[in-house]
Amino acid sequence: MNKKPIELSDLPPEMLQLLVEKCDFITRRRLRASSSLMYQVVNSTKLYIPLVKILHWNTGVLVELSVEPFKGNYILEFKKTPTGGTQISSNYREEILIEISDPMDEAIDFFRQMCLQKNVTIGQFHLGGVYIDTIDMKKLTQKLDGVLRESEIPVKIKSILCERIESEDLMWKIMDYCDKRLLKEMKVRRMFPDDDIFELFGKQDEIVKNLEKIEIECLCNVSDEDVLSLNASVISLKSDNFTVDLVYKLIEKFINRREDGSAFCIENSQKRNLDLGTIPPGFKKTDSTNEYKEYRNQLINTNHPTVYLRVREDRVRLQIGDTKKANFWIEDESDSDTSDDSDSIPGWDMDMDYDEYEGDFDPDDYDYENAFDQDYDYFDDDFFWD
Repeated sequence: MNKKPIELSDLPPEMLQLLVEKCDFITRRRLRASSSLMYQVVNSTKLYIPLVKILHWNTGVLVELSVEPFKGNYILEFKKTPTGGTQISSNYREEILIEISDPMDEAIDFFRQMCLQKNVTIGQFHLGGVYIDTIDMKKLTQKLDGVLRESEIPVKIKSILCERIESEDLMWKIMDYCDKRLLKEMKVRRMFPDDDIFELFGKQDEIVKNLEKIEIECLCNVSDEDVLSLNASVISLKSDNFTVDLVYKLIEKFINRREDGSAFCIENSQKRNLDLGTIPPGFKKTDSTNEYKEYRNQLINTNHPTVYLRVREDRVRLQIGDTKKANFWIEDESDSDTSDDSDSIPGWDMDMDYDEYEGDFDPDDYDYENAFDQDYDYFDDDFFWD
């Protein structure tokens, strides 16, 4: 007797979700279009987006979502048309024209449908742009603030990167509406890092104090007390006000915690005042150049018992353990009169970017049929890189 073959619809929902979690983007898309059941299953399956960018400049708003690590991104640029509509340009697809439409509204609606969902987590949220119009940036901030305020779902972000001073208000707004349990990292950098002072405290102090990684590449207005109040295990800050006393207290704090991979980099922007007169107990001098001195301290009762300390007149850096957890230091301390010292301290000369985030990215995980053109297939297989 011939038995009826088992179909996907015969499987329990829990098993279907486990299968969808293992599928790549294109497979998820095809499953989602196959039936109403699979549509619901795909929409209810957890989704991790490694990177989301919202960039604004004089020609419009760009929203970029990573599709799969190392395989390409899904990019939409929203621009105003001469007739008062929106032109939507995407990589590897023909442009779309929407009459009587505001490009900023369309960009934010795209973000809402793609990212502001209860089953979606964003690895890094990237804010910035070039040639930013301050008025338009305020408009973007207000519109996105309205969408986030009305949403019953907090945006789920692990780290946030802000590249322009004009984007800082938007960054603080997003942090206000994010899931505080998930946000672990913040990074601020600027095209001209010494032009303006970044205020780390004063808007989201409780969030800032409980982050795990903080890197501010531009000049930062913080006191010794502010820095010592941070619970982050990785800190990189530059200020006019940093003192030797702060450095000693940070060394003591980090050594007492003995957290593998924890690290700090404290820089005095005045290029002075941080050359330690006395090295804390337990450290032994190892290497030195014309620019800095290095010390090591062998801790006991830890899996990675080495503390690495590098001291310059204007900068002090410390790292505990040989792991690469602190992977975003700026390495500009090479001495032209000395040989390369990249092997002297494990993990110091690494890439500035955040860790690669792993996980599936599936823009098709949402109901996008009504987003712009109901007859337009935004997620056609040919759109993406193979």
